[in-house]
Amino acid sequence: MSLSDTAFFLRQEDADRRWLWPVGLSVAVIFHIVVFALAATLPSLIHRRPLLNEVITVNLVSLPRPAANRLEKAAPRPVPGKRAKPVARAKPVKAKIQVARRQPAKVSVKGLPAKPISLRPLSRKIKVAVNTRRLEERRRRQQEKRERAKALAAARRDEKLAELDAINARKALADMLRDTGALENSQSRRASAGRQQIQSIAFRQYLASLDNKIRRLWVLPDMRQWRHGLEMVVILTIRRDGTVTNTYIEKKSRDPFFDQFVMKTIQSVDAMPRFPPLMRQQSIEVGLRFRPGELVTAN
Repeated sequence: MSLSDTAFFLRQEDADRRWLWPVGLSVAVIFHIVVFALAATLPSLIHRRPLLNEVITVNLVSLPRPAANRLEKAAPRPVPGKRAKPVARAKPVKAKIQVARRQPAKVSVKGLPAKPISLRPLSRKIKVAVNTRRLEERRRRQQEKRERAKALAAARRDEKLAELDAINARKALADMLRDTGALENSQSRRASAGRQQIQSIAFRQYLASLDNKIRRLWVLPDMRQWRHGLEMVVILTIRRDGTVTNTYIEKKSRDPFFDQFVMKTIQSVDAMPRFPPLMRQQSIEVGLRFRPGELVTAN
């Protein structure tokens, strides 16, 4: 059964969280116990300081008490029928208030550097929240692009080397046929040997093109660490037109997800390369050895 990439990622995250849950719970319990213990013991260990320093009261102004004159008692009400003489009111006496002048204290400002005052508003650094998930996704895609580019460059290099080998083989065969001046039997033997050599070179060239096509798609995701000892061997039976008639798993790895990615890579190939004209076989069996970051093709 094959899983989609999303289902595979969700299952992998669920497997990673199973062992993180008890560890996180135990760490939270230990953290609360330590906080409660510190809250109970630290106040008794820390030296308490008074909130306010000593208060000194200073009288800045000394005012003399004004001499308040006593008002004369009001005259008794006159008896009806007799008019009382109006009593003259006493003028209020203004008290002179003496205010003691206090000389300002001299403060020495020597040795204090004058700091320039800036009229610009204070600049505050604003922290921008970064979406780590998008950043990781972008890094993962860039890593996959780099790996695909490396695999494509290596496949092209192998294909060029195979073409050079074929050209050298043709030149060697032409030189061999041109220099043959022996008997007819020796010529036939050399011709058969040359044909076998050409068949071998054409077969190697086909294996290089097949390896190039599959290697482009063989990229493991970076969501987890893959063990270097993983290995899976698959044998394919390919016809002359590139059709795969049989797929046989000769060796499985101990990781089912790794095996699933191997089969998915093989199924994603739309069609295998066709046999070159110099190959006489109608069908061949090719063994593919998949490892993390490596692909080995052999007959």
